[in-house]
Amino acid sequence: MPAVERSGLHRFVWGLLVVLTITAAYLYTFPQTNVFYASIVLLHAGAGVLATILFLVYVWKRWRNQPAEERLGWFLLTAGAAAGLVLIYTGTSRSHWNLLYLHIVLALVGLGMLIAAWWKRRAGTLPGVARIVVVLAVIAGLGAASSYLRNTRWQKRARIENPSLPPATMDGEGDGPSGPFFPSSAQVANAKKIPSKFFMESDSCQRCHADIYNQWYSSVHHFSSFNNQWYRKSIEYMQDVVGTRPSKWCGGCHDPAVLYSGMMDTPIRQIVHRPEAQAGLGCMMCHSIVSVKSTMGQGDFYLEYPKLHELAASKNPLRRRLHDFLVNLNPEPHRRVFLKPFMRDQTAEFCSSCHKVHLDVP
Repeated sequence: MPAVERSGLHRFVWGLLVVLTITAAYLYTFPQTNVFYASIVLLHAGAGVLATILFLVYVWKRWRNQPAEERLGWFLLTAGAAAGLVLIYTGTSRSHWNLLYLHIVLALVGLGMLIAAWWKRRAGTLPGVARIVVVLAVIAGLGAASSYLRNTRWQKRARIENPSLPPATMDGEGDGPSGPFFPSSAQVANAKKIPSKFFMESDSCQRCHADIYNQWYSSVHHFSSFNNQWYRKSIEYMQDVVGTRPSKWCGGCHDPAVLYSGMMDTPIRQIVHRPEAQAGLGCMMCHSIVSVKSTMGQGDFYLEYPKLHELAASKNPLRRRLHDFLVNLNPEPHRRVFLKPFMRDQTAEFCSSCHKVHLDVP
């Protein structure tokens, strides 16, 4: 009976180890914002908590009967699991990256030692040191491939590259004359409209970015729309003279809550006192830009409504806590949605996609 129990525990522990390895490889290599990825984050964390307890029980029962390399493997795995427990509590923000890397390295080296021990039992033809070196070299190679898939392709893809020539006429801007936001050059995924409330929820960012939120709150970006009387009079005059549609050329940058929801088809005098018209340029506007098509146009960028946004801005405290826990535990998908490489590395070019006209004024 004890042998059966040990065999059952053995299979379960190794099954957990396989689950943790597969989920860790997926989470590191393919960060993305969807329900499936979020579920895998929770699965990895939950399996890690259970595995830490079982590792201790399993190692305690088998410690004396194991060879040295297997003992070392389980010790490193347990130490890596303990670091993982700390990360569940602290999160993996930039200030905790050293602990995250320690967790990854300990787990991978420990796994390599166990694989080397298993190889010895199955077909021990190589000396012990050679076996360990081969296994760790394979793991290092797979890690390098994962790093390439995670970072290099992402950095190359999310860059601003101007076309050789601008459109011959304004009709070549954005979606063209048939587009919902023309003559603005801005485009939205699938030419869909975006709910105005999306651009009015900067307070949802305040929970984690209070200092930046406070800076934005008193900035000219916050007062870029019809809460700015100079701009308001300019658009009212423009619409009186040439009609409503041409004013969308300005709205692509100044009035996201009005333009991208379709409200700018209505003369602004009729809606100027609505909250949407007083929202200004909030956090979500710039940070939902997924690509800058060029720095030669006015608002020449591509917007996308972020997946899972309703979870972040939910009024339900449990949903908000779940969102914040997931972001704190694995911030990479959140960063990829709201901080593209061109926002950090090509700041001048990124800003000029909106400010081109203003920057060109003497």
